[in-house]
This record gives sequence, structure tokens and C-alpha cells, in this order.
Amino acid sequence: MDNERVKESVSVGNEAMTTRQDKKKQGRGKTAAGGRILLHILQHISLVMAVVLAVSVIYGSYIRVSTRKDLQYYNLHEEQSGIDFEQSHLFNDILGKSITDVICYGAIRGQMESDGKYNGKKEVDVTAFANRYEGTASEYITANYYLEDLLKWAKNGFEYKDVFMTGKEADQFLSRMNTVTTVNYGDEYSGGTISFLNSDLESITKVVDVSGNLLDSGEIEREDILATVLNNRYHTIDGKNIEDHVASWDEYYALCSNVRKAAEDLNINYEEYLECREYYDGGNSNLVYFIRRTIGKEVQIFTNMDTKVSDVKTLKKELTELCNSYVYYDPLTMEYDTNTLIEEETLRYVLNGYEYAYPEDTQIMIGVREAYIADDAFSAAEDSFINYIPNFGQNLGAAIVCTLLYMILLVVLTVLEGRVCRKESGEIVIRLRQDDHFPTELMAAAAVVSIGAWAMILRFLWDKVEQADHTTITVFAGTMALAFSLLFSFFYYSFVRRWKAGTLWKDSLIRKGIVGIKKTAIYAFDHSSLLIKVLLPFVLFVGMNIGGLIIGLMGDEKGLAAGLIIVLIIDVLVGIYLYRSAQARQNILEGIKKIQTGDIEYKVDETGLHGDELVLAKAVNSIGDSVKEAVETSMKDERLKADLITNVSHDIKTPLTSIINYVDLLKRQNIENPKAKEYITVLDAKSQRLKQLTDDLVEASKISSGNIVLHWEKINLVELLNQSIGEFSEKFEEKALNIVMDAPKGTVYIEADSRRIWRVIENLFNNIYKYALPGTRVYIELLVKDGEEKQVELSVKNISAQPLKVNVEELTERFIRGDESRTTEGSGLGLSIAKNLTEIQKGKFEIVMDGDLFKVILTFPLFEKQ
Repeated sequence: MDNERVKESVSVGNEAMTTRQDKKKQGRGKTAAGGRILLHILQHISLVMAVVLAVSVIYGSYIRVSTRKDLQYYNLHEEQSGIDFEQSHLFNDILGKSITDVICYGAIRGQMESDGKYNGKKEVDVTAFANRYEGTASEYITANYYLEDLLKWAKNGFEYKDVFMTGKEADQFLSRMNTVTTVNYGDEYSGGTISFLNSDLESITKVVDVSGNLLDSGEIEREDILATVLNNRYHTIDGKNIEDHVASWDEYYALCSNVRKAAEDLNINYEEYLECREYYDGGNSNLVYFIRRTIGKEVQIFTNMDTKVSDVKTLKKELTELCNSYVYYDPLTMEYDTNTLIEEETLRYVLNGYEYAYPEDTQIMIGVREAYIADDAFSAAEDSFINYIPNFGQNLGAAIVCTLLYMILLVVLTVLEGRVCRKESGEIVIRLRQDDHFPTELMAAAAVVSIGAWAMILRFLWDKVEQADHTTITVFAGTMALAFSLLFSFFYYSFVRRWKAGTLWKDSLIRKGIVGIKKTAIYAFDHSSLLIKVLLPFVLFVGMNIGGLIIGLMGDEKGLAAGLIIVLIIDVLVGIYLYRSAQARQNILEGIKKIQTGDIEYKVDETGLHGDELVLAKAVNSIGDSVKEAVETSMKDERLKADLITNVSHDIKTPLTSIINYVDLLKRQNIENPKAKEYITVLDAKSQRLKQLTDDLVEASKISSGNIVLHWEKINLVELLNQSIGEFSEKFEEKALNIVMDAPKGTVYIEADSRRIWRVIENLFNNIYKYALPGTRVYIELLVKDGEEKQVELSVKNISAQPLKVNVEELTERFIRGDESRTTEGSGLGLSIAKNLTEIQKGKFEIVMDGDLFKVILTFPLFEKQ
């Protein structure tokens, strides 16, 4: 009765546990879906954060400074902390570029201005200007033009034409009077005035008529020539043309080249002049400058300072008071003074590039206003320097971490995407969404178009926000990163779900087209006569081979090669067809052999079969189905027998229960007759044995008919064995059986039905109690074996009281008992039920006999999920 109560409590507990497990599974399913959504959100956030942090790193440590010429980028994270802006490399780099700009501007102002103002009527010696870098000879051929005429000429373009001239025409075209400018390099003026600037000094230039020097012998005889003549769009300051200043064609072409080069260079410089004047002289820069040079006896000053002071020392004092940072340089006195990081060698190097414009007595003073009142590169750089983000490394590290997190989440979600649950067979169930059934090619095209549209929008909007502030660019970058992440995730995970479900190719338009063509060809083949099936393919095969050969023979070498390739392709295709047909027949023959050997479940694969092969395969499969139906009929009869036993057992249990209850009532009466007491004891024992036999019959019939439901759960086998030994301790002590148990310390879990595994242990222990030799030891050993899959092995060994004269296989059959005399109370069902219950719980039941030694080994997979 105690055992019955234990089993009933275990059954009730199992049912409650099953209900709880179902609810837990539903809860876990909802939790998993919610967790996956959170992972997707975290993935989007990680990408957005990575981009935002990267932008913060770039715009927090790299600044963009708009100089007059272009946009300059500076790296701030290399700056030393705790220094003033004026002492930083950033400030001095901008100052250095500005000094170069001003020196260039000063040289251009000397070309464009007179008395500090633009002068379009300024006279330009074209030869001296064109050769300002190289210098000119003491005497050279040149012509003087007004500045505005040269600028107009450069803008309108230079036109040339080819003209045929006779010797007389050439003599008339070229002048007999050659204009020569002689430059005096004497010591009349100090200060290192150079040849280009000397061209501005009228007192040291002269015009020489060379006709008396070169034409003493009379007329120059010229030859007939084809000359390239420049159209004199503008004339020299004295109203002459180029040809009026030369006496030979070499001189003419050289002077034409100098005129064009001077005009084009001046036009470029004029554009630079206008920009610099607007920037430096128009109040758009915090830079102030003062340049003084002497040409002959004339002092020229270029400055944007509002001052009337010309004394250099006084002006220097005024500059240092106005500017916090300054540079002063006087090459004539070898004086250099600055409170910046600009070195004298740097300034001298810049001046060497414009040596033609700055004589030795040039004095240069450049400074930056302390208040930064103008909105220029210095003020923008100062703001960025003050707002410099010091945690460059932290932001960069955080950006890298967010990027790695995004990649990790991408891998994790790729594994989890689409998974719903896992079946008992181990198969993973994949759930597709509505948009996952959209044709694969169209989905891929939509992905390309969407990502391309995103890229175009990004490019368009970037042009709008490129010059925006840090906050605007950061918000823009985060928004575009989120848009990209959403687009990418939508298409990427759709392809992942399709791939897992096997529909990536299945939903393809290409596959559908191929399948349609194939079905059409198969339909035509299956519904054609035998003559068409055999003769028509043969005729087509021969015709294609002959046609390919004819094409090859009628053409050249390339045609022959093409014809042979056609024939080869046709032969390969026919060979593939014949091979697949032979393979289909071979598969059908193997199916017949397997069914013949008893494998009635075997089916010939009908995939890819057509025509006669398909008919034959269906016939073979129908034979297998017929055999299977006969077997199932026989098994049905067996199940009917088992059901009959079950039903009869149930019918017996009703009166048996009454008998047991009445016997129990009789035992409670005070009956003094010894014989009556003896009869009641026998009735009680026999009724209990009959009840046990009836329960065993019902259990065996349920197992054989498959009418049994298992409730799987995690079971500690060590705890179950200890509990079972405790339950049977009184019975084992009754026969003086000593239990010796060897089990691992701790827990050993298996997955089984608690009620059924208890029944297996109970039947084994009852078998020991009934058949073991009294006064012997019973060994119970529990092991965990390693391998490809860890196994739990439970072995129970005892010495049999009676000789075992039956085979091992027979002991697990129904109604077979080791005691042939049947003097014990066994039913012959215990080991059979134990074996069947073990096997339906994914275990293995094995009996080993060695003389009187009886050993049962149970093996289950180890349950490692915690």
C-alpha cells in the first residue's frame, strides 16, 4: 500500500509539473521573442553610437579652418594641454600660411598699384616681368604696355594667323629701328634693387636705335617665308605693335612670347590681388601687415594698418601694442624679432620665392590682433582650441567597442533569426514573415535600390551640412546611421530567414522559370508515344551532330572549332540523360532488393523520374505498401489481443477490489477460530498477488499497444536509487540481503518519466527480493561514461537462489520466469515491463548471466542541461 501511495503521489506531481512546464515553455517563447526584439534595438543603437562617437572624435579632435585659399584640417589631439592658443602649433601653422599669403600679396601689389592704389595705366616692361624669376641681361629687347591692356588681352585671348610673306614684305613688316632697354647696375642706388624692379626706374633705362650699328652695309636681304603672326589686339604705350620693336624673326617670336606670358601671369595675379585685397584690406582678417621697400630713391609701402607713421621703430612699437603675436624682419640690418614659433629661416625661405619683388632693404612687420575681432581662420581656430575635447582616447575606444558590439550582435541575431522552437526530433522550426515570400531577385533588387537611394540622399544632404556646426553634423550622422541600420537589417535578416528555411532558391524567379520549362518538357515527354520517345530524340541527336560538323567544315578554323564545341555539348547532354536514365533503373532494382529482404518501409525516390521509370517506381512502391498493409493488419490483431487483455484485466479489477475490501473487513473482525484466520490470511495474500498480476497485465498491454504518454523531466538518478533502497530496506533485511552501492558524489541527471523510471527500479528490486540467494550481497553501481555522447550506466548484480536454465533473451519475454518450478510469487512480467519502459525512455536494457550471477545493466543519455 505504501508503494501505491508513492506512485500515486509521483503521478499527481508529474501532471502538475507537466502543466507548469507547458506554461514555462509558453513564457520562454514570449520571453525569447521579446529578448530578440531588444537585441535588434541594441544592434541599431550600437551602430548609431559608433557613428556618433566616431564623428565626435573627428570633429572634436580635428577642426576645419577656412583660410583664404581653401579648407585646412588640423589635428588637435597632438596639442599640449595647459598652453595658450598663441603658443600652439595650430596658431603658428595658420600664421605661417598667412605670412606666405601676405608676402605673395605684397609682391602682387607692387605689380598692380601705384601710391598704394590700383593703377590700370601702370607701365609694364613685358620682358622684365616675364623673366622676373630668372632675371634679364644688361640689354634686352622689350616693349612697354599698360597693365589694363595686358589684363584685357589675357581675358580675350591671343590670336595667331599664318601669313606668307615675300622677302620685301618681310622687310617691310619688321622694323629697322630696334628698341633696347639698357639697365645700369652701377652703385648709384643701394639696397639691392634687382633687374625686374630696375625696369621701373626711368633714370637708368635708355632706348637705343640700332640701325646705325647693324645696317651700315645697306639693306637687309630677307627670304620669302611663311610666318605665324600675332594679332596686335592692343598696342604699346607709344601706340606701336610688337613688330615695330624688333629687327629679326627670332626677336619677334621671343617678344610675342614675353607679351603673352606677362599678360597671362598678370591676369592670374590680378585675380589673386582682388581676393587678397578683399580679405586682408577689407577688414575680414585679424592679420595686420606692413611691408616697406625701396626702388631706387622711391619708398613703397604696402599695409592694411590705419597709420600715417613711416618710421619703422615707431611703427614696430605700435604693432606690438596692437598685436599679441608679431613677426618683424629687416634683412638689410639682419634684424629678426618675434614672439611666435615662426623661425627666421622659415620667413627667409618664403621671401626667396618672391626674390624678384623684395630687395635687400625690404622691411616686413606682420601681426595678429589680440581681440580677434574679425571672423577668420584665427578666430575659428581659437574657438575650436578652447572647446577641444580632451577625452579623445575614450571616445575612440567607445566607438570601437560599439562597432565590435554591433558585429557580435549581427552574428548572434544571424544564428537566432527566424527560429521558433526545436522539435523533439531535433529539427529547428523557422518562421517566415509575409515579405519573405517576395521573389528573391526582386528582393535583392529592392535592397540595391534602397541602399543606393540612401547613399544618394546621404551625398546630397552632406553637401548641405558639410559646413554646419558639430552638433548638426553629429545629429545628421546618427540619423543616417540609423536609417542604414534599419534598411540593412530588413533585407539582410530576410535573406537569412529564407536561407534557413530553404526558400532562398525556392522563391527565385529563375528557379520558377527553369521548373516551368522542365515541367513542360516532361509533360510533352510523358504524353508522347513510344516512337516519339525513342525515334525523335535519336533523330534530333544525329541531326545536331551532323549540323555541327557541317558548320565546322564550311567555316574557317574558328568555324571548325565552334562546330566541334557544339557537337561536344550535344554529346555531353545526351550522355547525362542516358546516365540519369540508367541510374533511375538502378535505384528501382535496389528498391526491389530491399523490399525482398524485408525492408517494407523502403520507398524508391520518385523525384526526377519520368515516363516508364516513374510508372515502374510507383509499382514497386505500391508492392511495398501492400506488404506494409499486411504487416500492419497483423500488428493490429496483436494490439486487439493486448486490448482484450487490458479490458479483461479492468473487468477483473472491479470484483477483485471488492474481494480485497471484504477480506480487509474480515481481518478487522475478532475471529477466534484459527482455521478461519488462516483462510483469511491466504485470501489476503492471493488477492494481493492477483491484483499485482492484473496491474502488470494492464501495464504490459499499454506498453505494447503504444497507449502510454511520457512526461519528460530532469531526474537525479542518485537520489532515486537512495529512495528506492530505503523503500525496499525491510524486504532486503528479511532475506538478509546486503546492499553495496557505488555511485558518484553529488548529482547525476537523466531525462525520463519519473513514474516509469520508478517502476523500472521497483521491478528490478522486486526481482532481487524474489530470486536472490538469501544472505548474499547485492551490488548496485552507477557510472558516467565519456564518449561522443556521455552515458549514465546503472548495473545491478545479485546471486540467484536457483540455477538459471533459460536464455538471456527469454527472460525479458512475457510470462517467462527464472524459477521453472514456479514456487515463487512472480508473474513473469517484471523484467519485460522494465525493459520496455527503459527502451521507450531512450534507454538500453541488457541482461548478463554468468553461472548464478545475474546482472542487469541500464544505460541512459546523461542530461547535461542545467
